[in-house]
Amino acid sequence: MNIGSLLPNHARYRPNHTAVVFEDSRLSFREFNARVNRLANVFSSLNIKKGDKVATILPNCLALLETYWAVAKTGAVVVPLSPLLREKALAALLQDSDTGTIIASSDFAELLADIKQELRNVRDERYILTGSSRLSGFHNYDELALRASEAAPAKTELVGSDLYNIIYSSGTTGSPKGIVHTHDIRAIYCTLFASTFRMSPESVILHSGSIVFNGAFVTLMPAMYLGATYVLHKSFDPRTFVETVEREGVTHVMMVPSQIVALLSSRYFSAEALKSLEMIGTVGARNCRSRTTRPKGSSISSMRGE
Repeated sequence: MNIGSLLPNHARYRPNHTAVVFEDSRLSFREFNARVNRLANVFSSLNIKKGDKVATILPNCLALLETYWAVAKTGAVVVPLSPLLREKALAALLQDSDTGTIIASSDFAELLADIKQELRNVRDERYILTGSSRLSGFHNYDELALRASEAAPAKTELVGSDLYNIIYSSGTTGSPKGIVHTHDIRAIYCTLFASTFRMSPESVILHSGSIVFNGAFVTLMPAMYLGATYVLHKSFDPRTFVETVEREGVTHVMMVPSQIVALLSSRYFSAEALKSLEMIGTVGARNCRSRTTRPKGSSISSMRGE
């Protein structure tokens, strides 16, 4: 499977179906595909080629989602880094991953300026910042995208063994290690988890945690494979979570245990409001179930206290 072909196919065959919801933005597959094409063409204009590493230092945002699918089209390799990293740790991972392009929040401008001398693989024209700020020594993400074409980028020949991403471990028992996922591995995420979680093209997936960690891809990849709706929160908040599930008719969520505990402890928790949920997946702690599923329409009130 060429995972870079998934978004264009949905843009062609179900163009008006909602692809992405983030804050006030609701993008159809046609609209989201156009935005991803713009970024892919920005990569081409910067001579970013197949196999080149593109690091992101971003909170949950549209730019991060666009980067994930732009590299899928172009053969570049995304290196999602946590925005909690600081100078020494950030420089070490950027060097270790052989990163040649950085897309970061404007909040990181000063930090990146301080470590530029250590990042010899990153050319001056390949520092890109999101946000409205226009700072010397950095390109502005929105300006680059607006100047780029919405047409499909030049076709890149990809095989399953080509790299798609490098995700770093937390480093709790040593130095962080880069975990490599190929296009084949991500294609398996698409098909295996779509089947396991009984997703369909009409499913609605919500993610409220950071999408720079691998757990997010457990639902992100099958959502795109099926052409389902993907709802992304900037951060987790129990009230917003409950309201979103009820308003959007969310069917599938992936959460860490602390989020589930916070949800069940919240005064906003309501089994009635969450009745659309068909699957709650959880990863990230010992002695926790890897997945909780239930038939559609059954109560989840029994979850309280589990």
